[in-house]
Amino acid sequence: MPKSPAYLLAAILLSLVTYAQASANTAEAAALAWLESIDNGEVEQAWESSSPLLKTPLSPSMLRRIIELARNEFGAVESRRKVQVSHYQSMPGAPDGDYMVFIFHTRFENKARGIETVTPHLENGEWRVSGYYVQ
Repeated sequence: MPKSPAYLLAAILLSLVTYAQASANTAEAAALAWLESIDNGEVEQAWESSSPLLKTPLSPSMLRRIIELARNEFGAVESRRKVQVSHYQSMPGAPDGDYMVFIFHTRFENKARGIETVTPHLENGEWRVSGYYVQ
């Protein structure tokens, strides 16, 4: 018996949702691995795994200095919890493409309520961090 158009549409939508969730999970894993490198003081490793959108304007030593200025007074990370994720096809000042923006509530040793925003960008099938902001 042939499948109905509604059944086929439902199957396609389900596969798209599954793909989108897998892509979000992969983007989150890339963001968390990047943050772990930063947390451990392995800024050069974070820089190497970053998107060219982040690497082109920043040398590893510049990234280290920016991270130190942004986070040094906060102390070590004690916990991090994802609170929001958004998907965009464009970002200001960047080429069109797939971007995920993750917002984490992060508890630091000297700052109980930090907010970290990490933006991975999909490049050649791989998610790479293109932006980071902490407050």
